[in-house]
Amino acid sequence: MSEQIFQIAVKALIRNEKGEIFMLHIPEWGHNPAHWDLPGGRVDPDETFLETLNRELVEEIGVQYEGNPKQIIGMLTSITIPVGEDLLPLVYMIYQVNIADVSKIRLSDDMREDGTGWFSPKKAAKYMSIKFSEEFCHYVSQL
Repeated sequence: MSEQIFQIAVKALIRNEKGEIFMLHIPEWGHNPAHWDLPGGRVDPDETFLETLNRELVEEIGVQYEGNPKQIIGMLTSITIPVGEDLLPLVYMIYQVNIADVSKIRLSDDMREDGTGWFSPKKAAKYMSIKFSEEFCHYVSQL
């Protein structure tokens, strides 16, 4: 029996007062195509999912979440991450996150991401389909 090894990442679903969903644009890199993504990133050793979520939001978009984020889903993605000589699949833990003042969201200068956008749930779900499960995209489209 072969061993399955994954990387785990935490992602944030952030909505504004219009119900639009915040997304980051990731340019093509390695073997992965350009795509839209939710903010977040991989869990560091000895870090909880919520610690990762807060760290990644501060690092990527300069804000912290407020209150208790709601866990929406855990899922395997179609994106792989190079780790040493291997390409490891990502497992996402996705949380719905409330940001008190979304006007303070700013893409950090040192990030690989090259753009941001606010999208209707249906458009966001369409953009997410390259990376996120059909079940999650359906959930997003119904928000």
